[in-house]
Amino acid sequence: MQTESVDVTEVRMGDVIQDPRGADNWRTVRELGYDSRPKNDGSGEYWELYAFIGPPVESPARPAAMENRPGFDRFIFREDEQVTRRVLS
Repeated sequence: MQTESVDVTEVRMGDVIQDPRGADNWRTVRELGYDSRPKNDGSGEYWELYAFIGPPVESPARPAAMENRPGFDRFIFREDEQVTRRVLS
């Protein structure tokens, strides 16, 4: 499996992306969402958040881990974070 690291703004519907914490959990993006959160640095500024919503994708390394995972959920990334997505080969 090949992957690439992209900005959150480059993620599109149908992309398969990795958990923001780097765990071996992947989701297929079916919906997009947006929110904001205070930076908590005293600046009064906010982080723009990107939510990528979709079903889990079975990892070839850990197929048994799929049993207790919900059908649809979301990965949330801050605007300054990179997203790891699978590349079609």
